[in-house]
Amino acid sequence: MSETTHPSSRQELRRRLARGIGATALNPIITAIIQLGTVPVLLHAWGAAKYGDWLILSAVPSYLSLTNLGFGDASGSDMTMRVASGDRRGALETFHSSWVLLLIASALLLTIVSSIVWWIPWQRWTHLSTLPDRQAAFVILVLSLYIVIGQQCGVIESGFRCDGNFATGTLWGAAMRLAEAIVGCLAGVITDQILYAAAAYLVARTAATLGYAALLRKRTPWLSFGFKHARVDRVKALSVPALGFVALPLGYSIGIQGFTLMIAFLRGPLAVTIFSTLRTLTRLNFQLMTTIGWALWPELSAAFGSGKIHFARNLHRRIYQVAVTLLLFTTSLLWFTGPIIYHAWIRNAVSFEGRCFHILLIVTFLNSLWFMSSVIPMSANAHHRLTLHFLAASLISLLIAWPLVTAIGVSGAAVALLFAELWMTCVVLRASLRQVQDSLADFLRALVKVPHSWELDKLHEEV
Repeated sequence: MSETTHPSSRQELRRRLARGIGATALNPIITAIIQLGTVPVLLHAWGAAKYGDWLILSAVPSYLSLTNLGFGDASGSDMTMRVASGDRRGALETFHSSWVLLLIASALLLTIVSSIVWWIPWQRWTHLSTLPDRQAAFVILVLSLYIVIGQQCGVIESGFRCDGNFATGTLWGAAMRLAEAIVGCLAGVITDQILYAAAAYLVARTAATLGYAALLRKRTPWLSFGFKHARVDRVKALSVPALGFVALPLGYSIGIQGFTLMIAFLRGPLAVTIFSTLRTLTRLNFQLMTTIGWALWPELSAAFGSGKIHFARNLHRRIYQVAVTLLLFTTSLLWFTGPIIYHAWIRNAVSFEGRCFHILLIVTFLNSLWFMSSVIPMSANAHHRLTLHFLAASLISLLIAWPLVTAIGVSGAAVALLFAELWMTCVVLRASLRQVQDSLADFLRALVKVPHSWELDKLHEEV
């Protein structure tokens, strides 16, 4: 591990963690600003029916995010471990190999989408109330382009992550999301057109992605763009962890967009708006956990790359301890103040479903806990079995949700999601403990123990 790219001193570790957590802390803030800001603005400007159409149409092209084949995340972990062991050449080969496959897959699937989108009866299948089929097809095509361009940011971000510039890349990514949300929301309000809002998102994302690539080239000159160092054997070596990362967004797509489309089919756009807004409010907890998890990912990758399992084990314990403490506080706070916040936010545009809200709070609590542990296998590209579990749990929960939503409405969807989160909490924790060579008894004892200052110093020294 080179001293210039991965300093091992206690002070440098603290600075990296502080910068990383500080940068990722912007993500839940930006997400909250986007969700809490754009939802009432667009609801007021468009009305619940048109906003429901926007949610439905946005859900359809989100499945194109799977066309990156997981190589953005898999290459990030692989490149960080290689740079930690002094193998910059290998990191560059991974970077170029991932880019080749991503571009080929994205172009192929985008061609397929642009060919079939015009022949689907969107209005009849999704119960759209404000858009005809042809205009809906235009919206889906524009949003598909937006997602494909945004996929390039995943590979670019791996370049920032591998060379100690995680905080810089994260800050740019947060600014990019905020800028495109502002531009898209303004376009939607001014024009009163869903299509123009989608086009504004596309233009903003394209400009920001070009800037993102230029910034990486400036910060990490040795990591050039292109295909010269792409290798077939590297693509094959990354295939298993990459496919694991495919299962992760697919599972989330089923759990979010899949449920959106199912509720739209069974209950219509108004029910979609109710469920989506309730879930947005309850998932503020999850945004907080991602702040910690994403910041620690590159540190864990470097630890596994240099064989420091003891450091990874102790860091996992501290991560989980912080997560449980924060989640208990924030979940309790939202449990009692959620209805007040919701009414102030939505301003009675749609009704508040209390039973659904409280079940979704428990769903988010469990989701946040297993996510914190999932960073362990993902940081070492050892996550593929877990993501297959997640995909299976998501599919089964969607099947369970169908009769429940039919019988009791949107609360049935929340109950089905709870099943998937209970499943994943048990599976992920067991796998993470095995990877860091920890026992459940020792892990639980560490959770209820307040760490002394000398133990924290020892944790730093292990790096």
